[in-house]
Amino acid sequence: MKRKMLLLTLALPVVLCQNLQAQTSSRLVASSDYSSDGASLNVNDSTAYSYYTSARGGDLNNTLKYDVSTNWLFLGDSAFSNNYKYLQTFDGNNNILTTIAQSWNGTNWVNWSNIVYTYNSMGNVATITYQSWGGTSWSNIGQDVYSYNTANQLYLDQYNVWNSLTTSFLPSNQRIFYYDGSGRLIQEVDQTYNTGSSLYEYSAETSYSYSLITNTTTHSMWDGSAFVADNMYTETSDSSGDLLTRLYQTFNGSVWVNQTLSVYSGFSGTLPGVQINQSWDTTGGGFWANNRKYMYAYNGFGQMTSSIAESWNPGVGWQFASGDPASFYFYETYDPSSTSVKNVANNFGSVNVFPVPAQNLLHVDLNWNEAQSATIGLYDMSGKQISNLNVPFGSKFNGSIPVNNLANGMYVIKISGTQGQIVKQVVVAH
Repeated sequence: MKRKMLLLTLALPVVLCQNLQAQTSSRLVASSDYSSDGASLNVNDSTAYSYYTSARGGDLNNTLKYDVSTNWLFLGDSAFSNNYKYLQTFDGNNNILTTIAQSWNGTNWVNWSNIVYTYNSMGNVATITYQSWGGTSWSNIGQDVYSYNTANQLYLDQYNVWNSLTTSFLPSNQRIFYYDGSGRLIQEVDQTYNTGSSLYEYSAETSYSYSLITNTTTHSMWDGSAFVADNMYTETSDSSGDLLTRLYQTFNGSVWVNQTLSVYSGFSGTLPGVQINQSWDTTGGGFWANNRKYMYAYNGFGQMTSSIAESWNPGVGWQFASGDPASFYFYETYDPSSTSVKNVANNFGSVNVFPVPAQNLLHVDLNWNEAQSATIGLYDMSGKQISNLNVPFGSKFNGSIPVNNLANGMYVIKISGTQGQIVKQVVVAH
């Protein structure tokens, strides 16, 4: 297969577990989305994450505390189009206060949704309020209210819906969490609010059990008088705690029926290098049939850098097929204890640099608040200037910089105008 580049973008921010900020010095700055047509990998979109301070970070497994995330759709012939954007604000403790989502209408970025967070004295999320844009202001939709026990564990998540007539939040449903003496989650109970009785009634249940090598997660539904088993996940691990298999089964009323199985191997420490997904084939008494294989790679911080998928072709083996995804993720190191703020945007203007990562051409869309002339310099991370582009007098500029001859890695673009300067970090990956 011709490998142009590799896939799967992180489309949405992690919004709940604010206390899971990555305690590493490496953070996600870009991702790309590609899919296979059976012969080559074709780009779908590209996402870049900008941080205005070195005190925040995040990755695929920890809350992404970026300031701006921008996604572009690939239109073909090296052309990208604005797709969506997320903007986040923070308090003095680096807790996310708001996450605004915007979509591109062909001319401008338009507000779409907003998520507003509050926190308790322990720094845990107290409420999450969901809002939609009404054209001139934000309108409430719903709100999660979180409660914690004396061990600082989440024990209640109440979701309320907004009633515009009463201008208040009204009960909708809730989830109750239970733990064992070791602090492990053992049960979640879902309840739906009955407006007629003004009481919460059972709707579903999730139970967790643990052993040295086997963990199970069982989902059950309420039938009006008891919880009835619906589906179950069973995970097995080796003596080192490495996840070996993940089995998914459904309950048909009398026995558990196999559905899918994931098998993990090729570990780098505790991180799997290979995941093989299989489906249960009932032919001849039943057997596990290969479906898709994922191959993972990681950096020195244990963060995923690539995920490449292949499909199983009976009689042939593993090979790329139409629809197979692949993933590339790009990171930069940072100092979480630093309080410095990057000069990535200011009152002088704004700039869009895309795609991220760039393969052959790096496009620059510049908008000054005041018309001026400028220069655009491209530098490597050592500070050496690689190229320079003169921008004529004006308030807008659209241009591109060839990067096809540059080595893969991080670079810096400095846009210096007569009224100010804008700095952007970019990624090149061939």
